[in-house]
Parts: sequence; C-alpha cells; structure tokens
Amino acid sequence: MKDTISALVELQHVDDSVRVFQLQRDELAANLERLRAIVGQMGQELAEKQEKLGEATRFYTEKQHELQADADRLAKAKARLGAVTRTKEYAAMQRELDNLRKKYSADEVELKRLVEAMEEYQTGIASQEAKLAELQAEVEREEATSADQLGELESKISAIETQKQSIEVRLTPNLLSRYRRLLKRREGKAVVAVGPGGKCTGCQMMLPPQMYIQVQRGETLLTCPSCQRYVFVDQYPEANFDLDAAQLNIDGSDA
Repeated sequence: MKDTISALVELQHVDDSVRVFQLQRDELAANLERLRAIVGQMGQELAEKQEKLGEATRFYTEKQHELQADADRLAKAKARLGAVTRTKEYAAMQRELDNLRKKYSADEVELKRLVEAMEEYQTGIASQEAKLAELQAEVEREEATSADQLGELESKISAIETQKQSIEVRLTPNLLSRYRRLLKRREGKAVVAVGPGGKCTGCQMMLPPQMYIQVQRGETLLTCPSCQRYVFVDQYPEANFDLDAAQLNIDGSDA
C-alpha cells in the first residue's frame, strides 16, 4: 500500500509540473491571440476609414464637376447679358446671373471645406497605418519568439508525460480512473498532504483523529471526508521522485 500511496503522490507532483507548463503555454498562445485580435480590429477600422475616404473622394469629384458646370453656366449667362437690349429682360438676366454667382461661390466654399476635411482625414489614416505597421511587426516578432518558447514547453510536457506513464503502471485501472476524475473535479489536486494536527491542505478541514492516525501510519489509502481527495503525510520528498527535474528544468530557472 505504501508503494501505491507513493505512486499517487509522485503522479500528483508530475501533474502539477505538467499544469505549470500548460499554463505557460496557454498564456503565450492567449497573448498572441490578443495581439492578433488587436491587429485585426485596427485593420478593420482602417479599412472602414479608407472606404469613407473613397466615398468622400467620389463626392469631391462630383462637386468639382458641379462647380465646373456652374462656371460654364455663369460664362454663358454673362455672354447673353451683353446681348440683351430690353430693360425688363436685362433685369431678369441680371437676377439669374446674381443667383449663379451666389451658387458658384457657395459651391466653391463647400469644396474648399471638403478638401480640408479630406486632408485631415488622410493624415489620420496615415497615422493609423503607421501604428498598424508597427503592431504587425511586433506581432511577427512575438510569433517568432513564442514559437521557440512554445516548442520548448511542448517538449517538456511531452517528456513529463512519458515519465507519467512509468508511474501510472504502478496503479490499478480503477484507482487511476478515480484519480483522474478527482483531478478534473478538484482543480488539478487529487492528492494532498495532511498538515499539522490533521488538517487537509486541500479543503482546510480537520480529519477525524482516528483517521489522522491511520494516515500517519501510511498503511491504508484514505480520502478526506470533506473533499474526497487522497490524503497522505508528507514522507515522499521531491528528491525521490522519478521525474528528472534538472533535465526538464521544472523550477523555471531558465526563464
């Protein structure tokens, strides 16, 4: 039974190590995903602004054509005015000419304001394009760096998984199955030490005194009545584990 308890403790330690590397891997992947999402959002916003600028450019072209048409009508009206000899007809032509001048002047002012707005908008787009280019370059650098780190983490996880198999064969299929279920239900902790006085370090509840004595003896595989985790008295220092900590560098010293 002591070998079974020892195997469970070792297996928990190995799973703790795997979880650390998996969290590091997932954090790296999530960070990359966040950066890509920001780049995508900025790209979409930039595309929308460029589309609006295109619409404004088309509107500007239409207004230019309208202004040219107004200029042509104004020139023709001036030419007709010079040929008018009747007073009543002259007054009517003069009013038409005044209206054309006012419209031409208003269109000219509107066109000037549109040009200024477009120039300001183009400046904003250029600034956002530069920021997007910088962010894309940062993402590419991060992807290159993270690819190496992710590869290293995957290698470590794979190596630990291999060590896991050598421990799992020391457990019965039913016991291993229950361990895995506990691991999922109890936030990655299926085996926990019992602290001084008989406190379960998983749920912080006290074990019954008689059970605490049995756990100290290490002759029976027991579970906490409160959280159902396997409990043990810490007689299995990490130095005795089969996991090659130095090779895998699970203490993170190369970070």
